[in-house]
Amino acid sequence: MKAIGEAATPAEVAAEQAIGAFAAWAGQTVTYAPAVPAVMSPVHRAVDSACWRVEVDGTPLFLKIANDDLPEPIDVAASFAAATAAAGLGVAPVPRALAAEAGASAFDFLGDGWTTAHMDTLGDAGVIEKVIAAKRAINGLAPFGRPRDVFADIAALHAKAVAAGAPLPPDIAGHVAAFAGAGAAVAAAGIDAVPCHADGVASNVMLGPGGAVLLVDFDEAGDADPLFDLAVTLNEAYAFEDAWRPGLEMARGSVRPEELARCRLYGMADDLKWTLWSRVMDTTSPRGAVEFLKYAEWRLLRLRIALRGRPLAGLVAEL
Repeated sequence: MKAIGEAATPAEVAAEQAIGAFAAWAGQTVTYAPAVPAVMSPVHRAVDSACWRVEVDGTPLFLKIANDDLPEPIDVAASFAAATAAAGLGVAPVPRALAAEAGASAFDFLGDGWTTAHMDTLGDAGVIEKVIAAKRAINGLAPFGRPRDVFADIAALHAKAVAAGAPLPPDIAGHVAAFAGAGAAVAAAGIDAVPCHADGVASNVMLGPGGAVLLVDFDEAGDADPLFDLAVTLNEAYAFEDAWRPGLEMARGSVRPEELARCRLYGMADDLKWTLWSRVMDTTSPRGAVEFLKYAEWRLLRLRIALRGRPLAGLVAEL
């Protein structure tokens, strides 16, 4: 752990500047060290924000500092508010301090006995049941006031990718157009938006002692279709549709064909969204060591495979 004033790298200088933005920490002894490195593959974590372990007068905290090279800046205050609401339900670590002007927020540090989920552990029956239960609890909160629409995200990110000159595979434009139509069909069928974690990445599920499960990273949280929140989770955990059915039954009490179709469509749309996001980042971010392109190719491959088994027109017809 380093003390304030010992920064030797640009990242450490940025960390000390963010730490200095927390007025409540003034006059206290603060030390810091890297928590987790930025990785896109084989796990996706610590990419949107730099992550540090800090100790404030001996109390360990997890510090996130939003990166400034993202296609859209993170609304740190909104994310903090959503995480606070979720923590009140016991399904997320407790947020402890916010320095919104510095893009920084601090949370309880999950120490010994805690680890991030991976795609294989997320699919464990006991884990997925608790994740779904946590997300259903969040669905019952008061509205976050931050609408989330994966189809709008696709359109915006495609425009950014084109404007940035990102090299896009030949089939991307067709996928973007097709999912715009699918989004219109979903809207016409109706959406009951509720608060959602809205993030399916396995590493944003923490596994702890005694089978404990907590959700972290509420940067994507907002008001959305609860089936979207379920879909992105199942899409991360299971490669085949048959495995989605028990998850849908856990969340909804039964497996209705139109809801399964909507989940599958949402999962594919999320793959396209993150394909485009990663392509933009690969083109524009100075962080060349992060494997943005590899992640983009992985998400696009999963989309292509899914579309072979479940053509988009058929899913739309089932809505």
